[in-house]
Amino acid sequence: MRSIFKSIWWWALIAGFILLILTIYPIDAVTLRLPKQEYKQIAAIRISQGQEVIIAYRHSVERTRVKGSFTIGPGPALYAHETRMTSVGTGLPNSSPERTRRDGEWIVVDEGLKKLEDGLRFYLSPVNRTRLIVAGQHINLDKIKAGSILLVDVEKISLMRWLLWRIAATSWPAEIDRD
Repeated sequence: MRSIFKSIWWWALIAGFILLILTIYPIDAVTLRLPKQEYKQIAAIRISQGQEVIIAYRHSVERTRVKGSFTIGPGPALYAHETRMTSVGTGLPNSSPERTRRDGEWIVVDEGLKKLEDGLRFYLSPVNRTRLIVAGQHINLDKIKAGSILLVDVEKISLMRWLLWRIAATSWPAEIDRD
């Protein structure tokens, strides 16, 4: 009987140690939230520094393609890498001549790896056909109501929180200034 209790005690100790590691081990995750709905979490994708986030859409007025490329950097945070577009015009991203070059059909603006302190917010419209790609993984935006404001950001969380999201869709509160 004593050996059974000893065995249970050891397994409990091992399980406790594993839970402790999962709780304190930090990871970076790109999150997609809805600021107008109490920052409801829509997606969380584990990511590493240097990986890419792409937001691609069709401009609603010009009907031209636009593609924003961001890199995960220190902080963790999103850093604007470059913006690609097939034309310039009203409502399209600004482009200064010293930071702009041509790459085939694309006009490419070097964004200088500017840190986005508060993530990236954008308006979701079916007209734009918005696509979000995080570390090569396409995020389905079809179930999000048209007219929603989306917030893409990088959060440092515990591995346990991320696993709970992946297994049970258990979100965590946003650590964002809610001005």
